Amino acid sequence: MNKIITEFLSNLGLDTEESAIYSTLLEKGPQTVLEISRNSGIDRTGVYRLLEKLHQAGIIEEIVDENRKIYSAADINTLEFLVKERENQIRRLHESLPFIDKIISSRKSTHQPGTKVLFYRGKDGIRQQVWNTLRADKVCLGYTYRKLGELIGDYYIKWLDEWVERKLIFRDIYSDDFLKSQKVQTIHPHIPEGFFQSRYISFDILNVNHQYDIYNDVVSIYNWHEGEIFGVEIYNQKIADLQRQMFEIVWKIAEEK
Repeated sequence: MNKIITEFLSNLGLDTEESAIYSTLLEKGPQTVLEISRNSGIDRTGVYRLLEKLHQAGIIEEIVDENRKIYSAADINTLEFLVKERENQIRRLHESLPFIDKIISSRKSTHQPGTKVLFYRGKDGIRQQVWNTLRADKVCLGYTYRKLGELIGDYYIKWLDEWVERKLIFRDIYSDDFLKSQKVQTIHPHIPEGFFQSRYISFDILNVNHQYDIYNDVVSIYNWHEGEIFGVEIYNQKIADLQRQMFEIVWKIAEEK
């Protein structure tokens, strides 16, 4: 139960010490600063500072009882209000994102002209690369190495839902490593028809041994098998155009299955 509460408070924006104070108040009821300090293991100076922050945020309530201040955890109605506020913030952020995108793109075109190369490492890096493909202008081309679900888990479903929502198309060529990865039990959601077009090519002709995506002016390469998890994005229109031409050549000799 404590884990569920801690995770909820973390999603609400509370750090570890703030969550500890709220959990202490929830478990043991209204308390003075001294009692909170003893029960939470946080020094009194820190408790004063955190209580002021939590009180301003509405997470806790301040009660004057017989000339002393005691503090209690906010009830469910207050928490529900805070959740609604967070939902409204996220909605406003989502609505503002297209405008922010235009501003950032215009600044980048001014200050970062030409080619750039970005390097990613670890699972979070690969998640970012995968999410970046959603910038594709209608179509993304790629060589599919293995099932993405074996690395990024549930995040693959979020990406897939967003891909379908944006009505994007992914054309990919896969080889024998992908067929091997299908035998491993990983997340494999239903993929709506029309959004993904795939063809197979034997490793004797082309051994696809890493993920390779091509969209807009980007060539995105990433690998996560056998302990190595890294990726590179190359932003260069000529390189992306050449890779598209090469993809189309391979596409013609690949098999539909």
